[in-house]
Amino acid sequence: MDEAQFSIDGDDPLRDGMHLSVRLRYDFTVTDAARLLAAARRLHLDLHPDATPEEAAAIVTCASDAIFTVLEHAGLDEALEARLADHTADGLEAGGFRAQAVIDEPDPLPAGWDCFRIGDVFALPPSSTP
Repeated sequence: MDEAQFSIDGDDPLRDGMHLSVRLRYDFTVTDAARLLAAARRLHLDLHPDATPEEAAAIVTCASDAIFTVLEHAGLDEALEARLADHTADGLEAGGFRAQAVIDEPDPLPAGWDCFRIGDVFALPPSSTP
């Protein structure tokens, strides 16, 4: 196959002033909601040693709270932002950060690397509210 037929998103040469956005998507299936909620509350206590179990129960109450607590405990947090800021001297200035939980994604990604899917895997599903 002719290489000219292939185009890789992001293969542009680096240039000063270029803005790079990295969109990451992780899909999860909740197999035991009660166990996940309990685990997220335990992780909250691990992240906040001065918190009480009652405070963790009041703070971690829903799907978004649980998944963001798990992700924060796994390293998606301010420490990651600080590690990225360490690259300023290398010519990379960290910008903003945003995360969003989407409930009941109609087309979840399969386990593993899914680099051959067609379409925009970052498009949000249509809203069910008018």
